[in-house]
Amino acid sequence: MKKLMICLFIGFIAGCVPTDTPLSEKELTLIVPSSPNGGWDALATSIKTVIEKEKLVNGNVNIVYEEGNGGEQGWLRLNESSSSTVAMTSSLLLTNELLGHSKLHYEEFTPLATMASEWQAIVVSNHSSITSIQDLMHKLKMEPAQYPIGIEIQFGNDDQISFIQAARTQQIAAATLRFFQYANSNDLLQALNSGEIVAASLSSSQSAVLAENKQIRIIGISSPKRLEQLPTIPTWREEGVDVVFPHWRGVMGTGEMNDEEREQWSQLLAKVQASPIWEEELQKNNWTAFYKNSEETMIFLDKEYQKYRYTMKLK
Repeated sequence: MKKLMICLFIGFIAGCVPTDTPLSEKELTLIVPSSPNGGWDALATSIKTVIEKEKLVNGNVNIVYEEGNGGEQGWLRLNESSSSTVAMTSSLLLTNELLGHSKLHYEEFTPLATMASEWQAIVVSNHSSITSIQDLMHKLKMEPAQYPIGIEIQFGNDDQISFIQAARTQQIAAATLRFFQYANSNDLLQALNSGEIVAASLSSSQSAVLAENKQIRIIGISSPKRLEQLPTIPTWREEGVDVVFPHWRGVMGTGEMNDEEREQWSQLLAKVQASPIWEEELQKNNWTAFYKNSEETMIFLDKEYQKYRYTMKLK
């Protein structure tokens, strides 16, 4: 009888042990909601690099690309996925909805972390006669229709909104500006070099790579002070444009993720950003540390949503 009781006790304890596989033992999937080689891809690649080099999980870490509708296709795929899949995100999730490009709302997902920020850059072609932001703004004041500005992927993204904010400080109405949208950087570069557009608004990391390859010239950065990686490039404020505009990127999970799953992802991403290898990734990509955990990210998203509503003059 005593032996039987021991067996029953052991069986009871075993039945109480959670059968769910912990995140560290699962194969992880990082969705990049665009084509390769953009900012979301860089973020996913950096996260994967740290996880693998630090051996933070035992399973594989896969990156998949889901291009279409300014990120929407990737985010739709996320909400059809399991908790071992997450997606890269940015302010585009907010502005897509506010502009009527998407019905997806940020509260339909589970915020996991804000990982990094970079800045906005205004660039021109190498053969352009435009020498500075003030030079460009003066031309836009005089004949805005003659000076179209290029942006990538989607109208209403940070590329466009940051430029509108910069123009407003120079008393240039947003309605007078002409923006041309391009699917990728190759198309935008071709338009810039052909004269179809006179300037472009891009992320600082993307601009730095293009400038290093002597494909464009950067005339200003939206950071509060000059970047260590681009010490010769003036800030917008130095050029008389009183705007500081961070371009953040983060990670979110499916809306069905429970508290335990959210906490496991939050802890994993906290370990990623605390790694010295992450510091190397920040430097390599010309990013600024901008980490916020899951709870902090939700508060941040609420504030960002209201900020963009105000910027777009929505009620």
